[in-house]
Amino acid sequence: MRLYQDEVYQKGEKFIRIVRLDRYEVEFKTMIGGPKEEGEVTILVKKEFCRLLKGMTLVPPVKKTATEK
Repeated sequence: MRLYQDEVYQKGEKFIRIVRLDRYEVEFKTMIGGPKEEGEVTILVKKEFCRLLKGMTLVPPVKKTATEK
């Protein structure tokens, strides 16, 4: 599985956003209600993080227009 920083995954009301990627571990934020909410930051080994993502779907990124900043 290929992971990228700032990806957001969703399952029901639970959202997970990747904050920092390392070679062996992933720092992520878990939010409930929406991808822009406050949440708890956690660090897991990549293998455990991929198991956590099982059953979740990737939320497509919103493209910004030239007028948005």
